[in-house]
Amino acid sequence: MTHGMYVYPWDLEEEGASAVLPRLRDIGIDAISLAVSYHAGKFVRPHAPQRRVYFPEDGTIYFPPDMSRYGLIKPLPNSRVGVYDPLRELARHGSDFRVTAWTVGLHNTPLGVAHPSLVVRNCFGDPLWNSLCPSAPDVRAYLVALCADLAANQPLAEIAIETPGWQAFRHGHHHEFELIDLTPRAQILLGMCFCDSCLAAASAAGIEGDALRRRTVVELEQFFTDGTEPATDPGTDADWRAFHALRAATVTSLVTEVRAAMPQAVGLAVVPSTQSPNSLCWIEGSDLAALAKLCRLEVPAYQLGVAAILADAAEVRAAAGAEATIGYILRPTYPHLLSAADVRSAVKGLEAAGANGLAFYNYGHMRLSSLDWIAAALA
Repeated sequence: MTHGMYVYPWDLEEEGASAVLPRLRDIGIDAISLAVSYHAGKFVRPHAPQRRVYFPEDGTIYFPPDMSRYGLIKPLPNSRVGVYDPLRELARHGSDFRVTAWTVGLHNTPLGVAHPSLVVRNCFGDPLWNSLCPSAPDVRAYLVALCADLAANQPLAEIAIETPGWQAFRHGHHHEFELIDLTPRAQILLGMCFCDSCLAAASAAGIEGDALRRRTVVELEQFFTDGTEPATDPGTDADWRAFHALRAATVTSLVTEVRAAMPQAVGLAVVPSTQSPNSLCWIEGSDLAALAKLCRLEVPAYQLGVAAILADAAEVRAAAGAEATIGYILRPTYPHLLSAADVRSAVKGLEAAGANGLAFYNYGHMRLSSLDWIAAALA
């Protein structure tokens, strides 16, 4: 079993790989998941030597790309590319660590703005700029090329794709805000994609996608007018279930294409959801059982408290299947795990549940005291 740490390139650069890696090695960490493609943020960094509040450059990559691999959509290199190479620094100072390229895939606002025809369009036709649509051929080609580029040219054991599919409507976008009670059902409906590519795929599958879109408009218009809860439950309605099956097949086939484009020596993992509980992953187009047949699952265990974490892990195992290879990501800090005892209980519980690996999120976000909690849990 591997014990990993999620790390941002800016933390590695500011503190130095020669300082960070021994610190992690000493507490029992033997794997690093490094962000190589990432979105925007506003991050508080408790032990940063320079900037305690950090704003990453939105939608950029942290490695030099081979642009000849890309089609219409091309990656945006971070301003530090050519100045600092975090993957090479990991190889130089931590050859004993297993390195995973943590790759945010289709959550990319700058690329969405640059390619408006390729983003999610809700039932009203509104663009959701932060979410590229996995039904669109050019979007699929981009993710395949990005992963193939990394696998061919960087010193990696594995690529882990976050957001290989659609995003939930709530995704922490800049100043996300409303003054009505946006219910969970309304959020789901408001975030569903009815772009041209999705409607074409629905038609090819014999699904009346535009009729579903029109029905969604009617229900949301009523909700916006007087708060009437949409009558349709998108999790159980027969028409919606057919549409969700199509969406899941779309994401699964995209991951299949990514796997085929990579050398077999480089592993592949998928972060199937950014939501809690993980049972909501269908909103993003993730079918745990189908994905588990293609790759390792890297599952965020971001529930509040040990009992909730272990209960969610049991649901994930039941959905993914007994043969699925599943790793879990823990946050050994507020508000998820509040003590060394909590971290140890979560670690031991997930080990007993059959985890193939455990990772901790995130080096730059946590106090250094959390490293002591990890060390005690792994001892």
